[in-house]
Amino acid sequence: MEASPEGVDPSQIGMAMAAEPGVIEVHDLHVWEVTSGMPSLSAHVTVRAGCDTQAHRRRLAELLRERFGIDHSTLQVEARHEGPLEIEPLRRA
Repeated sequence: MEASPEGVDPSQIGMAMAAEPGVIEVHDLHVWEVTSGMPSLSAHVTVRAGCDTQAHRRRLAELLRERFGIDHSTLQVEARHEGPLEIEPLRRA
């Protein structure tokens, strides 16, 4: 049975991440322990359009280290698309 490491509350972590400026949503959040005392995290994060996704990734990784003691994180940060979506037609060779 898999569970979050003892003393780690994923919902609290998700709320802290979502409270960061520019963050719209945190989803697919997973926290586990690779080995005793080494918590790891992965999550998808949506930020406002026009935000620097890599700057957000670095800032969130720092938050995870400082507040929750999570040194190993994999964060997929994507900017929310604003306006109409344009899809180019498939070009056949």
